[in-house]
Amino acid sequence: MGASSLHGASNRLDRLIGPLCNTQSIDPAAERLVVPSGMRSVDVVVPAEWACAPLRHVEFSGAGSGTAPPTWAQQVLWRSISRFGSNHRFLNLRRTVPVSARAAIDVARATHAVGTLVSRHASLRTRLPLVDGGPAQQTEPAGVLPVLVRTGAGDGAEAAREVASLLGDVAFDHAAEWPLRVALVTVDERVRQVVVVFSHTTVDAHAAEVVLRDLRLLLLRGDLPTPAGPQSPEVARQQHGADRRRSQRAVAYWLREYQRLPLRPLTPTGPGLDPPLRRGVLVSSAVDTAARLIADRYRVSVSAVMAAGYHAVATRMSGRTVSGLFPMAHNRFRTEYADAVANLGQIGFCVVDLSGRPDFGELLSRVWTATLNGLRHAYYEPPALRAAFEEQGIDYETAFLPHHYFNDVRLAVGGGAPAPETTPAELRAAMAHSTFSWTAGLQQASWHLLAHVVDEPGGVGVTLTADTRHLPMDSVEPFLRQFEELLVEAAFADLPWPWSTTTAAAPGTAPGSTADPGTTAGSGSTVGSGTTPGSAVGWVADGEEIVSVPFDGVRAASAPLTWGQRAMWRSMDEFDSPAGYRVLSLPRTLPVPARAEVTAARALDAVGALVTRHESLRTRFRRRDDELHQEAAAAGRLPVLVHAVSRPRDDPDGRHAAAALTERLRAPRFDHVTEWPLRAALVTVDDRVRQVVVVFSHATVDFHASDLVLRDLRALLLRGAVDTPAGPQSLDLAGQERDGEQRRSQRAVAYWVREFAGLTPSLAEPVGAAPAPRYRRGSLVSAAVHHAVRLVAARNRTSTSNAILAATAAGLSADGGQQNCGIVVMANNRFQPGHERAVGTLNQIGLCRLDLTGRPGFTELLARAGRAALDAYRHAYYDPAEWERTFTDLGHDHRTFLAPYCYLNDARLLREVDAGQPGPDETKLRAIRSDTAFRWLPELAQFPWRCRLQVLDAAGAVELVVTADTRYFPTERVEPFLRGVEALLVEAAFRDVPWPWAPTPGIR
Repeated sequence: MGASSLHGASNRLDRLIGPLCNTQSIDPAAERLVVPSGMRSVDVVVPAEWACAPLRHVEFSGAGSGTAPPTWAQQVLWRSISRFGSNHRFLNLRRTVPVSARAAIDVARATHAVGTLVSRHASLRTRLPLVDGGPAQQTEPAGVLPVLVRTGAGDGAEAAREVASLLGDVAFDHAAEWPLRVALVTVDERVRQVVVVFSHTTVDAHAAEVVLRDLRLLLLRGDLPTPAGPQSPEVARQQHGADRRRSQRAVAYWLREYQRLPLRPLTPTGPGLDPPLRRGVLVSSAVDTAARLIADRYRVSVSAVMAAGYHAVATRMSGRTVSGLFPMAHNRFRTEYADAVANLGQIGFCVVDLSGRPDFGELLSRVWTATLNGLRHAYYEPPALRAAFEEQGIDYETAFLPHHYFNDVRLAVGGGAPAPETTPAELRAAMAHSTFSWTAGLQQASWHLLAHVVDEPGGVGVTLTADTRHLPMDSVEPFLRQFEELLVEAAFADLPWPWSTTTAAAPGTAPGSTADPGTTAGSGSTVGSGTTPGSAVGWVADGEEIVSVPFDGVRAASAPLTWGQRAMWRSMDEFDSPAGYRVLSLPRTLPVPARAEVTAARALDAVGALVTRHESLRTRFRRRDDELHQEAAAAGRLPVLVHAVSRPRDDPDGRHAAAALTERLRAPRFDHVTEWPLRAALVTVDDRVRQVVVVFSHATVDFHASDLVLRDLRALLLRGAVDTPAGPQSLDLAGQERDGEQRRSQRAVAYWVREFAGLTPSLAEPVGAAPAPRYRRGSLVSAAVHHAVRLVAARNRTSTSNAILAATAAGLSADGGQQNCGIVVMANNRFQPGHERAVGTLNQIGLCRLDLTGRPGFTELLARAGRAALDAYRHAYYDPAEWERTFTDLGHDHRTFLAPYCYLNDARLLREVDAGQPGPDETKLRAIRSDTAFRWLPELAQFPWRCRLQVLDAAGAVELVVTADTRYFPTERVEPFLRGVEALLVEAAFRDVPWPWAPTPGIR
């Protein structure tokens, strides 16, 4: 539908013609049904296709009315509709809400819920009439929504599918219709399904889920105590005001990145078909499983895996080394937009450079890094972007055509659930059940190749759209099959360039290598016991040997410590006991598949190459002029312990030996003056390496950096080389912080000062004399918490970390009636450009100030916690020296002034919510609590905090560990505190919990 048809429909609203089906009338020219309303402020307009269907007229009224400009996303959709017509079958968002028969909801109650929903959300009362030749948002204070009623059978699902097609296959009249259509499917006079079709001009997929969440609550409870999120007119006013500076930065990024692309226009190869863009769909459970396995293996999102696989096949076909990738961004990274009911989705842009023939793991890393940068700059004013390109003489209409568009529109795009257990044979067998089919084509697009990923029962659907003027139609199915094959192979093996199983080298050999894998360790490695430096002498036991592995890097240099290192060094000074120091070392284990046939000699060469590659791993500390410096050596030797499993039948893959070695290597404190910042050991079974154990000093690498190093070690073990350059090292980070990050540090310190003022300490006063032992550690292992935080996060559209943060604040402050609560959190500081691949220590603590005024319910507390956490993470990158000076000047002891505030460290690997996993119901979740186990852990001799809560992964559960200074946090409070956090999360998984956040009486 073009602009003229929209304008014509809006001018015909007052033409009410004679009765049709006794109550309704049709304007034949407009093809819209017009119903007189008892509320004369507005008319009811529905598609003529519903003419004789039973309708209920639901009245609504709500706050907010008037006009607003269109949002940036609406501008894009409006331009597309004006140029190409309405692609409504693709853009109309169809959703179905099942209703349990137990709820016994009749039509009257359901229509009341729908009316309340539209009253609540101004976006659902907003239309797009033409004003001065362009659209404007017009929000009405009241009106009537037609609701279709359809009778179904069974659970009503079949009728719901039919009515969803009826409602969704007709284009919206954006100037005359409300931007949603609703149908109720009844069975035995009870509503069993609610079908909602949204206009994509007003809401995006995320906003649709926010609205449906509210609808579910209204159906079941009748009201909603929390305020609605920002609405489309509010977003538009923000975009046309304060957000224009953000748009300017995004436009500058687009221009800068676009200049990196080669000027190779896409030349048509033929006239193409009619319509020219043909679309094929592959529905595959294998793609879903493989992508989740790869995401778990490389610790990235499933979306990143699919984008990398898609980009790999696309570039393999085109032969381009440098190309553009255009992912769709939901633009909900800002806290205030988390629950916005608007269309915020915009296209992002990034450049992926595949020079150096990277393997699939490195390809994935590059795509992950590039797309994150692209998504950060996907919030912009479209006319400004267009104008900026045209000012540079770039044809905006064809500029992006040679590149690739990717849109993951699944509801569950994170990790969350553990990777599925399967074998290569089982995964490959699943490919036989994949189905390919064609769907409706398109007339026009801005790219010659587009991919969309959607949810399908038991898997995913991948739609590939190819412009047949540039690609033959027959290439669509092979492309999708290659995409599936690539992910299936990459789920269990490292694929070298060009990521094709037909050209992959044999496992464990580098492409083109003729070296005998059974040769002795290269480069002069020496074997012996007691001849290695530092504490390595203490590692060796009977039947073991230590090999001194040489490394030879590029430079020898020194620099001051990074900010993260300074903060970590202070922690090391305060941890004198071995038990306390354990948290400052990072033990990791890398399994090696038996089929790789990795010998000890080959593994030792890989470790030497790893230290050669990463300067941070050959860095030690020196004190100069009373200041610590880090000093990187150009060359040296690393002691590596080699342990042979004596009885392979008892430990066939070496896991038990690796666990024992991990404990041995992590126990001694690192001597940072003489010792390298990592310790390594090999576990061999039948003369083949099956496990590699590494223990890093946390003063040199953080957890994210250790993952990067392990990825490189895996490639070196299996392929003998890493083709891409290493990321920034500790010395590089120190230089950047010294030269370019001081203003960021100043802003962060100012935030700390501002937020700390008037902050109420949770543990200010001692409760008695210091007992012995003073520092106690209690552990609660809870499967209920594992499930509850995911349910809370999904229910409230937040993260599981925020759920734990809010529950911790509630447990600390519910009894005190305080107006705020301060919690210290750990931030990884990987948000800065270039830091994603840095091998160094970047994590620092942040200050989270939660507002407790007004006695909020837990749902509101959770929202406040999310905003506070985001502020804390944004201001957790600073110069510790400046931070200490500032608080010292304010009269605080910088070593102790934070002790009265709880320190929360969420160290889990998997925190994302998988919306596709519904979790247990309320009865089952409460029953799961009976399996929760509490125990005391070894106490500490010294500890700087009065209360620290660690959140750790456990098998099918979450482990909560409290370390308490029992002078302020008595022993008898530890277990009730942990069980209280558990009980609150379980209760909040299904309902709001009012202040003081006490679960329902009688819950264990």
